[in-house]
Amino acid sequence: MHAVPPAALVETAHVRRGLGRLLWVIPLAAAVLSIAFAYRALSGRGPTIVLFADHGHGIGAGDALRFLGIEVGEVTAVGLSERDSGQEVRIEVRVMQDAARLARAGTSFWVVRPELSLDSVQGLETIIGAQYIALSPGPKDAESRTEFTVLAEPPLADDVRHKDGLEIVLEAPTRFGLQPGAGISYRGVRIGSVTGVGLSSDATMVEVRALVRRAYAQLVRERSVFWETGGFEFGLSIASGLEVDLDSLRTALIGGIAMATPVDAGEPVTRGTRFPLNADVDDDWLDWEPALPLGNDLLPPGAVLPKLLRATLSWTEGRVLKTKERRSGWMCVEADGLLGPADLLLVPDDAREGRAKLEVAGRVLDVGVLLAQGAIEPRGNALAVLKPVAFTEGWNELRAAHADETTGTRRPLLDAEDLIIVREGGRAPIGISASRLSGGGDSMDVDSRIPLTGEWHGAVAMARHDGAIVGFVLIAKDGTARIAPTR
Repeated sequence: MHAVPPAALVETAHVRRGLGRLLWVIPLAAAVLSIAFAYRALSGRGPTIVLFADHGHGIGAGDALRFLGIEVGEVTAVGLSERDSGQEVRIEVRVMQDAARLARAGTSFWVVRPELSLDSVQGLETIIGAQYIALSPGPKDAESRTEFTVLAEPPLADDVRHKDGLEIVLEAPTRFGLQPGAGISYRGVRIGSVTGVGLSSDATMVEVRALVRRAYAQLVRERSVFWETGGFEFGLSIASGLEVDLDSLRTALIGGIAMATPVDAGEPVTRGTRFPLNADVDDDWLDWEPALPLGNDLLPPGAVLPKLLRATLSWTEGRVLKTKERRSGWMCVEADGLLGPADLLLVPDDAREGRAKLEVAGRVLDVGVLLAQGAIEPRGNALAVLKPVAFTEGWNELRAAHADETTGTRRPLLDAEDLIIVREGGRAPIGISASRLSGGGDSMDVDSRIPLTGEWHGAVAMARHDGAIVGFVLIAKDGTARIAPTR
């Protein structure tokens, strides 16, 4: 045998002692890391809240609480609980510390699960994944709470919940399977929702209470019709087999209502107006194509509506058989005068001398004198401006009463685009689609189906996408309408 050198024995002993110390360090470090992770986890945990629900819908421990798509808590326990109201499901949720402020009075909770609606599919991710609980926070200054009641259904949209729109009542012989939240559509576009369904006070019919969004309230007129769109259609053929209409299948699941308005629509209705709810649609209703106002709600935020004044040109014609003629329109208050149709600021060829008068802003002005004084200036495109000199010392007061320093932007109408036509007199604006305009340059013709009568002569055309004033409406003697672009 070979003898081990003393120096090697000493080195081996040092290595063994080093390894022994390392074996103590590893479990100690692991324990420290475990404590650190546990502390971090515990420090991020917020309060535990308790939710009471009529049904669990498959919610279990480990499922998430989410807000705006972000996990803000976790279900820790689910069981039965008996309160004064009867047997319920009791759900305990641990809320994350940074989301603890969401647990306050007015906060709504509901279980997100697959749901097919008229215009969307909600909770689709829960078909292949776990269901979860969503929340909508209450007022920011509300007090904290630890117990809440889970909603049976997701909350209604804000405009429905806050009644921001036109409330109407539809009378039906039966419920038609309608539920709160079912949609009301116009040409396939959702314009409102059902807010409640119940029996009439004498139980002779079903009353369906509905809310049409404020931007679409002008679509509902005296002669509007409504029909139920539930049920679904299917066909069977050798070539294609069973065919099911998907849109009608959706409404069969949650209910739906459609509406149409004829060309002779009548006046806009007021809150609480009642309509019959038809079981079927008349094919003629689907052919109706009225042009109806949608209001300045469709203008972009911050758009400034113009200030308009009613002007009337009157004159006497004939020498033996004298007749009185008149023409009216709107004039826009500008910084340099009143801008409007040129045919309101001229002396007609058949007018007797000195008999052409302009009534505007409480004044009666002689048009012949105004022309002689240079108080009327042509602006092209059949527009003209009445200068401030026509009002002598009263112009500053007049302008201050009808306009401010922010009169909105102006630009020319170069190509057909979506417009909003506005005027005074309490009439709602009218929306005009770009497809209803033709021509270009100095004039754009308006489709005859757009209801622009003589009352809209001189109304202002505003661009829908930026709110700029782009032209004026001119109504000819034969009733045709065109837009005269601004320069």
